[in-house]
Amino acid sequence: MATKKRTARKPKRLTSEQFFDRLRKRNKRNAVRVDKEIEELSLDDVTVMMVDSSGFTRKTHAYGILQFLTIMTHCYDKIIPRLEARGGITLSRNADNIFALFEKPDDAVRAAIDMQQWLHKWNKGKSDAEQYSVCIGINSGTVVRLTDNVYGDMVNIAAKLGEDVAAKDQILVTGIVAEQVGKRFNIRYDHTIEIGKEVVALHEVQYEVPKA
Repeated sequence: MATKKRTARKPKRLTSEQFFDRLRKRNKRNAVRVDKEIEELSLDDVTVMMVDSSGFTRKTHAYGILQFLTIMTHCYDKIIPRLEARGGITLSRNADNIFALFEKPDDAVRAAIDMQQWLHKWNKGKSDAEQYSVCIGINSGTVVRLTDNVYGDMVNIAAKLGEDVAAKDQILVTGIVAEQVGKRFNIRYDHTIEIGKEVVALHEVQYEVPKA
């Protein structure tokens, strides 16, 4: 009689509340045990994306914060479903940025292209006050993954790329992501920067701009 092959069940992931509760109770005597428990429950290899508005200061000064946020909201209602259709999980929509998580780097890059192409179509023929553009940063690596958030150096790098380094309409990925997806996308080396004493090679994802 054949026996069924057992598959290992993945531990239930911690919520932010459970995670920080463990940190509050962590001390010199139990640090090794607590750290091991957290690592077993929470360490994961993922891809993160930071999407940030372009021209926020200029446009809010020229047209007012409510006008900018109205256009941003209309666009978010269209680009977030495109992100999620590629397997992305929207972790936050704080201020004028989107923070998302992907299981696969390919899906993150495809989602970024989908969003940028949709925004190009949206902006076609519109006045400056009605247009909306974003900068996108993507990075992959090991994080502390909770049910509702992620933490780690690689998250900070993705945030830096999206919020401070990438230009309008640009998709920047780290060298790690470029190596993982380079054969399936048109990606070229852009430049190298230092983030928190870590040297990071940046690559730009090339994508076709819709004609109509």
